[in-house]
Amino acid sequence: MRQAILRAPQDLRVEEVPVPTLEPGDVLVQVDATLLCGTDVRIFDGTKSRNVSFPTVLGHEFAGHIVDSNGSLPDGVREGQQVCVYPLVPCGECAACRKGHENICRNRVAFGYQLPGGLSQFVRVPARAVKNLVPLEGVSAAEAAIVEPTACAYNAQKLVRSQQAETMLVVGCGPLGLMHIRLAKALGVPRVAAVDPIEARRAVASASGADLVLAPGEGASDQIREWSDGGIDVLIMAIGRTDALTPYVSALAPGARISVFAGFASAAEISIVANDIHYNEWEIVGASSCRLDGFHAVADLITSGRLKVDDLVGSRLPLAQTVDALALAASGKDMRVGVDPWS
Repeated sequence: MRQAILRAPQDLRVEEVPVPTLEPGDVLVQVDATLLCGTDVRIFDGTKSRNVSFPTVLGHEFAGHIVDSNGSLPDGVREGQQVCVYPLVPCGECAACRKGHENICRNRVAFGYQLPGGLSQFVRVPARAVKNLVPLEGVSAAEAAIVEPTACAYNAQKLVRSQQAETMLVVGCGPLGLMHIRLAKALGVPRVAAVDPIEARRAVASASGADLVLAPGEGASDQIREWSDGGIDVLIMAIGRTDALTPYVSALAPGARISVFAGFASAAEISIVANDIHYNEWEIVGASSCRLDGFHAVADLITSGRLKVDDLVGSRLPLAQTVDALALAASGKDMRVGVDPWS
């Protein structure tokens, strides 16, 4: 089979390797679609190395179908079925796991990091991770692969209790920001505003269901505050810049929740007047990766038709052009960039 192996930062080679041998309990998935995100880009260019073991095979957003197993499959999963794969394999024993935060387990391993990921024609799912196979039929493989980033958005919205919000502001309308808008609407948030400097993205945000779409700049916060009739209940920082929050603090409602969702530069700091937090009872909530229950929830939303995601997948390049696909993903000029392992 063919596999895109990252030997070291910026040293990616598409090579012929044997199809994985299955140990007892393992499952073999034929990969039909893999998507790339900013984390893949950072691992490739060397700016992210934590928890990465070289050589590695990138791709933690992937879907395919089950072609073989060395033992019984989990309930509800059968051979030949299309599945998406929850990428995290937590230890189950640490403080995070014991307290229900398996997505931030410090001892976890993950597909695309330590375990070979989706930039490959086949992926071996080890026995301890077969519960991570989530069936998702009746949609394209690319729609199944986009469950992972959407589940990250779902995790963030669950943590800030978006279903209790009357109003939400999403700052940044890249693919993840657009997922947040659509997910908020699917979860029943009545009114959603969005901010982005790029006109084309603002147009997609409107088409995605945002009720108010603005360019950032002077007066935007005043417009949002007036539109919200009392302030924004939930603010999603969907771009890794502190100005996704600071210009809009004055538009926050009493009891507002702020999701620090995007990845930020290591030195980035958020500054808010302490008494504003104190007297307004604001909550500032982190959101890292996703959880298995969110995978199932998002899969159900997509298969039911309540959440449309197919148009959020942009160009799909052949496996031999993985470096080009990573460059396109880094440019921000497309939607979620994909790789087809079979072309």
